[in-house]
Amino acid sequence: MTKTTLGQYLKNLRKSFNYSQEFVASHLNITRQTYSHYETERITPPINSLYNLSMLYGIPIENFLELIVTFNINTDFASERHVSYTGQMDDLSLFIEFANAPENSKKFKFLSKKERQLLFYFMLLDIRDQNDILSFMEVKYQNRRQEKGSSSPLPKKPCG
Repeated sequence: MTKTTLGQYLKNLRKSFNYSQEFVASHLNITRQTYSHYETERITPPINSLYNLSMLYGIPIENFLELIVTFNINTDFASERHVSYTGQMDDLSLFIEFANAPENSKKFKFLSKKERQLLFYFMLLDIRDQNDILSFMEVKYQNRRQEKGSSSPLPKKPCG
């Protein structure tokens, strides 16, 4: 597997969420040009920008730090921590590839972040697990509807 750079990772994340550089820059309270320099690796983002990016994308800040920081600590401890973060990074990398694939990008253009994640993980499951998830969601919906005494088939506000 090729080592992704921070700039590539930022660009892939941004594209997978259909965000413009202008949108991400405004979220970070910086200029679009400065954010562009993050993606082209002319500038390494400061820690507060990495924190805000982790909040924007809903991912651990460690995903960014692993791409720019070399850990020089006890190898036993580092190995244990690395395994947990690598699993998250691999899932996120798969999700980014999936969302950016030409055959999927148009399908996901108008979905929220949660809807994309739900669909991505759902598609990774076998048919039996997919049916279980659908049954569970239907039961949860029916229970909530009964609790609220609502007859409306649609949620009142979108999730996301």
